Amino acid sequence: MKPAGTQYFKTFKIVSFFIIIAFFHSCAQLNELTNISKPSVSVVDMNITGMTLQDIELTADVEVENPNSVGVDLSSYSYSLDVNESNFVSGSEQRGLNIGAKNSSVVQVPVTLTFSELLQTFQSIRDQDESDYKFAASFGFDLPILGTVEVPVEYSGKIPVVKQPSISLANFSIESLSMTGTDLLVELNVQNPNAFQLMVDDLNFDLEVNGLRSFSGNISETINIDSKSAQTVKLPFNISFLNAGMAAYRLLNSDEDLDYKLSGSTLIGSDLPFFKKSNFNFDKSGSVDILK
Repeated sequence: MKPAGTQYFKTFKIVSFFIIIAFFHSCAQLNELTNISKPSVSVVDMNITGMTLQDIELTADVEVENPNSVGVDLSSYSYSLDVNESNFVSGSEQRGLNIGAKNSSVVQVPVTLTFSELLQTFQSIRDQDESDYKFAASFGFDLPILGTVEVPVEYSGKIPVVKQPSISLANFSIESLSMTGTDLLVELNVQNPNAFQLMVDDLNFDLEVNGLRSFSGNISETINIDSKSAQTVKLPFNISFLNAGMAAYRLLNSDEDLDYKLSGSTLIGSDLPFFKKSNFNFDKSGSVDILK
């Protein structure tokens, strides 16, 4: 039987061994924590991910790289987007994303701009086809020892400036006129002021002339309007004076200009892959000669 002292000594050596291992392990962990570095942040790309006549969505792909041997937490980010060197839109978001040790992750930051507000704020870009922008963001990380740190990033690019199309009455002509009725030709002018093609679908309109009952029409086929150009759409109508009354005959037989009000709606799309169809309402008024 071994003496008790010998058994105690062996136990002491084993415990001491594990204490030393634990000590060095703790020292290694402490060394890792005291050498924590800020993550690096860079904008890999910023793309148009959606656009209509009304607004545009840009999405920044931000790569976050963690050089540390321990994971770090992305707690929040804030961003701003400048147009013409002036702040136009800003925002922030709370995040709970963990970036693993010696790992990286891509964070997507969407930014939406409304064209009506953009053109109202920056009058100087109304005649431009595109405008410069600068995206700036700050990413907040919760780091061991260091606490919360902010890492900034910037990116510059260009966005298209989308303008509203114009739909107006080009001509109002009488093809034939008799005591019983008339054949009319209404010509609508559709103008595209943009640097890309527009597609007009399902155009509905109502035309009121000098208080005369409305002429309603629909164009179901797609009208393609090239960039910076216009297209005339012709619509024939027949009016029976038996239904419309002799006031319509006297009005159309006069040589006076006609006051008109044109209103309606249509769907506007484009050949751009990220452009989504959206509803467009129009309302025009003025005067027009009767072509006979």
